[in-house]
Amino acid sequence: MTAELIAWLHEQIDADEAAAAGRPATSWLPEGLSPDSPLAALYSPARTLAMRRDLLAAWRDPDRSGTQGQDGHDTDWPLRVLAATAYSDRPGYREEWAPADDEPA
Repeated sequence: MTAELIAWLHEQIDADEAAAAGRPATSWLPEGLSPDSPLAALYSPARTLAMRRDLLAAWRDPDRSGTQGQDGHDTDWPLRVLAATAYSDRPGYREEWAPADDEPA
């Protein structure tokens, strides 16, 4: 299941990157946030996509190959949270990928 989730997340991130190309960065700002706000940089598509790609790369780190991370969560928990919070409204998302109810959000 994790391999399918990772492949699907890569597809979603690639789709976000394609959607961001050619669009002004201000189009990604939440309503009411001006481009000169210090918070505007937090919404940069390049920054957001890089963080998501870094999360996927960190998961593939061989040091994280156990079934549970040091905090007791399954090691795919961050991937499940990313899928649920950023992409659960997209076609192909599976409810089985949602983080378990007993895991902290």
